[in-house]
Amino acid sequence: MQVKAITQLSLAAANPGKLAALDEVSAAYMALTQVYVDHLIDTAQSEPDKDAELPSLPTALSERWKRTAWRQACGLVQSWFSNAHGGNRPVLRGVCIQANANVALLKKAEGGSFDYWLRVSTLDKGQPVWLPIKLYRHAQVILEQYERLCASVTLNKRKGRWYATFVVERHNRKGKARGVVGVDVGMSAVATTSQAQQYGRFVEEVQHRLNQAQAKRVRKQKLNACLRHKGKPSLSLEDSRTEAFVRNGVGRALNQLIADLPAGCAVALERLKVADMRFKSRAGNRLLKAYQLGYIRDRLKFKLDEHAIRYRSVQPAYSSQQCNQCGFVFSLNRRDQAHFKCLWCGYEQHADVNAALNIAERFGDEALNALPFGQVETTLVLRFLARLSVAGRATAARDTLTKSVSHSEQLVTPPVNQFPMNSDTFG
Repeated sequence: MQVKAITQLSLAAANPGKLAALDEVSAAYMALTQVYVDHLIDTAQSEPDKDAELPSLPTALSERWKRTAWRQACGLVQSWFSNAHGGNRPVLRGVCIQANANVALLKKAEGGSFDYWLRVSTLDKGQPVWLPIKLYRHAQVILEQYERLCASVTLNKRKGRWYATFVVERHNRKGKARGVVGVDVGMSAVATTSQAQQYGRFVEEVQHRLNQAQAKRVRKQKLNACLRHKGKPSLSLEDSRTEAFVRNGVGRALNQLIADLPAGCAVALERLKVADMRFKSRAGNRLLKAYQLGYIRDRLKFKLDEHAIRYRSVQPAYSSQQCNQCGFVFSLNRRDQAHFKCLWCGYEQHADVNAALNIAERFGDEALNALPFGQVETTLVLRFLARLSVAGRATAARDTLTKSVSHSEQLVTPPVNQFPMNSDTFG
């Protein structure tokens, strides 16, 4: 089952009175959700029951709205505990309502200039508001491609404007794969395939933007020190522009990768553990954070599911140090970020392409994929030695056979001077 969200569906076509009623109910809803979140954290409910009895709290919301707020709070708290955020408990600053059909019901419009009507319950019992929604062209295309429109709707308010998010789903039937393409995810290129194609080469632009953002951050820190001294609110240090630039570039790169994949092939991906990745320098860690390798991995999986392409996550350990031709594993095989040259057999290739080739070969390697990281190098070395031993035995057999044939020819071939070949011999 594949699920996709249709975002940025504007509610601006509704009249001001309906939007005012939506503002009123959302204020009460977000306040109650925050109270529920604090209650669950204070009582240490890391796995809260969404169907549990609700705490008795004063609110103007109906029982259905209370249950919706409780379910959203349970999801937030469960995520907070699982991510081990410690003392920084979630604070709901924006407006986000994860509504179900009990409080927000979608109904397809019959004629007229709108595509859907969204009925939202208000604080006044029995007096819901009907909000018109018109789909943009891409949303219409998505609805045509998916089988089912889910009943749940998410409502957001950003910069004074209300938006709705629909969720659609369909069954993805993936056919039998014919061939495997390996994909190496990185920073010099967003993705490199075993077909020697690279996508998303914008690392220099990202580094330039990070340098600018860091310089701006230093200036803001100095300004905030002055503002705090004067008792004024400080400025935010967040940099969302670089993140948006990277995500846009990743989206374009992955779209092109999907379009270039051979029909019917499967894809081998790295089993990345981004949380364990670190550089020695702060600049390297800033670049690693900006590239969001986990986002690239998840986004690629989503797009493969969307296009019904089979994929598998394989063991990535030492894929960049292993020679794809002879299997020799050594850290100095990879001289730098781009160049790979095997110190055993002399094989040369782009380092990311060599890694992608190794990843493709591990698609069906059940034994290697089941191993923990610490045992991979030993297994690869043993395989190389076994291959080397077989190659040595084959060479020895070939040399023995050559010597035997040569010796036989000497036994059956008469000496040259035994039958002199001149004009007298043939008369």
